[in-house]
Amino acid sequence: MNKYYNLLGLSVEEVEKYFDEKNIKHHTIYIEGGKDKERLTNPRAIKISEIADSVEITATYFSDSLL
Repeated sequence: MNKYYNLLGLSVEEVEKYFDEKNIKHHTIYIEGGKDKERLTNPRAIKISEIADSVEITATYFSDSLL
């Protein structure tokens, strides 16, 4: 999915705003681990897939220290 490659790693808010501006239907799926949830506060897009007439954004949480 090269056309959305530049959106990977951005905050989910920025990615959703991009698709809203382009009038592309989208939904977001979050992957959450079991460790250190209080430290993982920054949701980032890690995968973007086209599904039928919409886009699926897969996101997970990162800590501030990794950004």
